[in-house]
Amino acid sequence: MHANIVLGKFMTFDFETCTLIVGGGPSGSTLARKLSKNNITNILIEKNDNYDKPCGGGIKSIVYEEFDIPKEIEFRRITKFDLFSPNKKVSVDLTRTPISIVLRKDFDKLNRKLAQKAGTELLFSRFLKFERKDEFVYSYIKIDNETKIIKSLYLVGADGVTSTVRKQLTQPTQEKILTIYSNIPNKDIDKCEFYFGEKFAPNEYAWVFPHGDKLSVGSVYKEGIDTETLFKNFKNKVAPNDNTKGKGFYIPTWNKNSLLYEDKVFLLGDAAGQVLPFSYEGIYYVMKSALVLADAIIENKPENYEINWNKKYKKRFKFFKTMQKIFLSSTFMTDKMIAFFQNEKLQQRGLQYWEGTAQPLSFIQTVLKITKHLIKN
Repeated sequence: MHANIVLGKFMTFDFETCTLIVGGGPSGSTLARKLSKNNITNILIEKNDNYDKPCGGGIKSIVYEEFDIPKEIEFRRITKFDLFSPNKKVSVDLTRTPISIVLRKDFDKLNRKLAQKAGTELLFSRFLKFERKDEFVYSYIKIDNETKIIKSLYLVGADGVTSTVRKQLTQPTQEKILTIYSNIPNKDIDKCEFYFGEKFAPNEYAWVFPHGDKLSVGSVYKEGIDTETLFKNFKNKVAPNDNTKGKGFYIPTWNKNSLLYEDKVFLLGDAAGQVLPFSYEGIYYVMKSALVLADAIIENKPENYEINWNKKYKKRFKFFKTMQKIFLSSTFMTDKMIAFFQNEKLQQRGLQYWEGTAQPLSFIQTVLKITKHLIKN
C-alpha cells in the first residue's frame, strides 16, 4: 500500500494509480485517508508539521462521528453564541448541534497521523511546480534542499488560499479577504461572539472565540476603510489595555464560477474557495469536499468531482452568499438580522439550515414571513 520511495532525482511508486496531494491540512489529510482506505496509492506533502494556521478552530461537533476522529482532540464545546449589532443583541442556543473548538496545530497533526495509519505516505517537503506529460503529472518538490520529481496519475492542490498549484492553472487567483486578529493571553470565555455593523466591521463581522487558554479576537479588513483603528477599538472593548499585536491572514471567498478540476489536476479546500460564505465556516466543508473528491478519484471519473460537489453544496453556498449581501449591507439590515434571530421560530429554522436539515426554500419562506411582520411593527 505504501509508495515505494527511491531516493534519487525521481521518486518512484505505483504511479498508474497514485494521487499526489499538496497540503496536509484538514482537506488534504481527509482525502488521503479515504483514498488509502480504498487502496488508492497516495502521497501527502506538507511543508511544516508544526504549522499553526490562524483560525478560530470552530467546527460542528458532528465531525468526530462523521470522520471517525477521536473526541479527545476537542479543546472545548460551545453550546451558545451571541450576535451583536449596533443596537441589538441575541443569544443563540446550540445545544442540539454544539460547536467544537480545536487547536489547529493539534487537529491537523492528528488528521495527518490518521491518514498515515491508513496507508498514506507523508512527506515533509515543499511543492515547487508541476508539468503534464504522457497522461501523467510530474511534480517537482524540495526535500532537504534537493529537488525530487514525483510522477502521478492525479495532482491535488490542497495547499491553501495562496495555492502554488492553482497559480499554474488557467484559473484566476483565488479570491480572498484579509483579516486582522490577536490571540490575547489570560482571557477566556465559554461562548462565541459575533459583532456586525459599521461600528465593528462594515459589511462583514468581528469575532471573539475561545482559543486554548487565550482569546481569539479578530475582524475582517475592507478596502478603503480604516480597519486597523476599528480593530484597535474593538479589541480594547473586549480586552481593555491589552497590548497584544494584531496579525493578518487571508480567508478565501467562494466563487460559483470557480473550476475544481483541470486536466489531471484538482483544487480542494481553501485552494478551491470551499469556505461557506457569510459565516466563513471552513474546516467542516473542506473535509466534506474531500470526501466528494475521493469518490471521483476512486471511481476514476474526475469530472464527477465538480458535478457532485455542485449537487451537494452549490445551492447552500449560493444561499449564504445571498444572505450575506442582504443582511450585511447596512446597519439597518444587521439590526433586522438580529431581530430575525430574536424570533424563536426563525432561530430554529436558521439553525436547521445551518445544520443541513432544512432546505433553502423553507428558510427563505420563513424569513419573508417574519420580515413582513417586522416591517409592519
